[in-house]
Formats: sequence, C-alpha cells, structure tokens
Amino acid sequence: MKKNILAVSFLVASATLCAPFAHAAEEDVSKADPARWYKPDDTPKARYQNLVKEANAAYGEALQACKGMRGKQAKSCRGDAGAAKKADMERAKRIYKDYKETAPAA
Repeated sequence: MKKNILAVSFLVASATLCAPFAHAAEEDVSKADPARWYKPDDTPKARYQNLVKEANAAYGEALQACKGMRGKQAKSCRGDAGAAKKADMERAKRIYKDYKETAPAA
C-alpha cells in the first residue's frame, strides 16, 4: 500500500513540475509572407502568372527537401517534385482558361 501511495505521489509531483514546460511548438515567424501574396491578380493573365510563380516556388521547395537524399530515394523525390510541378502547371492553365472565359470584358 505504501508503495502505491509513494508511486502516485511521485507521478503527481512529476506532472506538477513538468506542466509549465509542456507547450505547443512555436510558429516560425522568421520568414515573412512573399510580397506576391498581396499583389492583386484580378486579370486572367495576372492570375495565371501568379499561379506559375507559386508552382515554381513549390517545385523549388520540393527540390530543397530532396537535397539530403541519395540514390533511388533522391531520384524518386525529384521525380515526384517534377510530377507535382507538371500537375500544378496544368491546373494553372485550366484555371487561366476558365477565368479568361468567365472574366468580364474590360
């Protein structure tokens, strides 16, 4: 019985002492939002150009993630990054086409 009380009191003391140190990870605010996020893209061409920039930026980040890899894993990672960029570019073209067809005439 004394062992159970001792064990429970140890757990309570540990939880009490560790509670102030348990918190969520802080958000990394060292990088500011890209300026392109705040430029209006209210024409079909501007919208398309913005989507292309975003696709290229995502591709660059994906390639950076592949840098630490070697061999087949790196090749696969670069292939996945290229496939994602291709899909993003095709999506940008579809959006451009749809937006151009529905945009009001200037």
